Amino acid sequence: MSITSGYCKCGPFRVSIVPHGLLKPYILRLISKRPMYGFEIMEQIFEKTGGMWRPGPAATYTTLEWLERNGYIKALDSENRSEKQRKQYGITEKGSAALTDYIDASKMIANRMKRFGSLYEDL
Repeated sequence: MSITSGYCKCGPFRVSIVPHGLLKPYILRLISKRPMYGFEIMEQIFEKTGGMWRPGPAATYTTLEWLERNGYIKALDSENRSEKQRKQYGITEKGSAALTDYIDASKMIANRMKRFGSLYEDL
């Protein structure tokens, strides 16, 4: 058994250990602590998950664009570096409210996951 890239290779099975839909609220959580650039976000996720999850640039930047377009985050400043523009993102009031709702809901989700986890004991 090995755990890499957010998956567990359990025999012939590939089981996701990163819940679907976690990237948006996780990015909001990181940005709520301090403004960050996209690359910093990817590195923080990798570091905070002990190397188990490293979302790629496509997923990260697509998510940042969605969060910005929908008013959850905003670009605070940008810098041009060798033909590429780096944006630093901060959370908005709408993003803070959404994060609070998610945190409240995630407590319920965590309790349900603990009960669901008992399925693994039955295998």
